[in-house]
Amino acid sequence: MEQNQFLSASQGSKSHARITPLTDVEQFAEIKGFLEDDYADLKVSVIEVDGETTLHADHGGMKVFWIYEGRGEVFLPEGYRTQEGGAEPLPDTYQSDKIDPIFAEKLQLLKQGTASLTPEALAHVEAILKRFEKDVFLGDFAAELWGLGQLPRPWARDEQVEATLVTLFDIYRDVGYSTKQSGSYESIISGDQLIACGQEKIPVRGQFRCLAIEKTNRTVSHISTARRLRYLVDTAGGCSFDFDPYRRLPLTWHMDHPEQQDDGMNFVNSHVVNIPQELSSTHFHPVRPPGGGLPQTEMYLVLDPEVCNVEKRGRDASIILFPDLTDLSQYEQHPLQPGDLVYIPPGVGHRGMDVFTNVLTVPGFKPHNEVYIDQDIHDRTGGASPYNEEGFNRKNYDRLEDYL
Repeated sequence: MEQNQFLSASQGSKSHARITPLTDVEQFAEIKGFLEDDYADLKVSVIEVDGETTLHADHGGMKVFWIYEGRGEVFLPEGYRTQEGGAEPLPDTYQSDKIDPIFAEKLQLLKQGTASLTPEALAHVEAILKRFEKDVFLGDFAAELWGLGQLPRPWARDEQVEATLVTLFDIYRDVGYSTKQSGSYESIISGDQLIACGQEKIPVRGQFRCLAIEKTNRTVSHISTARRLRYLVDTAGGCSFDFDPYRRLPLTWHMDHPEQQDDGMNFVNSHVVNIPQELSSTHFHPVRPPGGGLPQTEMYLVLDPEVCNVEKRGRDASIILFPDLTDLSQYEQHPLQPGDLVYIPPGVGHRGMDVFTNVLTVPGFKPHNEVYIDQDIHDRTGGASPYNEEGFNRKNYDRLEDYL
């Protein structure tokens, strides 16, 4: 595994990536400092639970906890409502809402109009329709709308079908809910997510560790308290299409309309994904986002694939980094282990290799904000630096220098 010269953490520049086990207090403190300096009103921490306690926001804001090690239980009370569902059934104590008749009419119109959809849009619409069972619609379909939002318009030749798809952006946060009929503790494992807002206290018990980010000036969440991977629909795509596919989104991008470019209410997003090297394209997030808003910082919270029964096939996880995009001959490849945190600031090229990870992005998966550079890596280094030929057709710019 070749390693070229790379800026060390001791030199103190936050423009370069960092990799550290979360047990390393000093290195984690450095990453925490970078993030809190760059993104106002965010506080970053590591939480360890050993026994019975409550999770809460330290500053009265909205605090998101991502479990990366261990397991435990969370108490969810009677009347708790969640948009989980559509994959493994929720426990019997949950009752799903009857579908709203107007929403049902929209789904029926889409079902009848699938022949008018473009092939790219069809996959996302079919994924939405699969959640419709008899008189119930299950779960959050924000991921499918996100996929549609990345595609060129129109999505359908039929104007009524196109207009119906656009209306889904107005209602997707209000449908797909189930309500708990009696309070009880429920299992949580590595990869699951919890959210505490304002003065809320979430009872938990067990032995587990979490990475947490709190937005101190926000007291409400558009996401339910718990998002468990086993209750989320697999939307394999993005970094992982079909090889050991696994891609579930505990925290999705909130889009008010298909053309939304600004950051809106998003301050962090999360998806848990298996990234096989065959389908992983090298990319970076520009320091100056094309759509405006804050620049996007990415983090890998590396998970144990065995927890989710993801097949490793004897492969070792790693990440390839390109710290200087003006010189693509310079790169590093680092091995990764469960419990590692990778900090990737804007302007750093990266490619995950056979890694199972929770990809966290601040302030979120910004639309049209990934620049794919495998073609340039090949052309500018004569193939000497690692690249993925399958990523050549993803090149989405004319001159790399326009993004530097």
